[in-house]
Amino acid sequence: MERLFFDRLVEHCRQEGLITAGGKQRGDSTHVISAVRDLNRLELAGESVRAALEALAVAAPT
Repeated sequence: MERLFFDRLVEHCRQEGLITAGGKQRGDSTHVISAVRDLNRLELAGESVRAALEALAVAAPT
């Protein structure tokens, strides 16, 4: 069942021109590394806000 879904997804992406045969994918491109770094920083900021709100809720529950 999963294979059928995957095959249909790939075929749809080919028809839409999102993927082509023979392309070379690289995971070390600078824009990929930059996007991962940005997501990491965003996650760190979100966790910092969450921790601060939890500390505030303990200090002043009302």
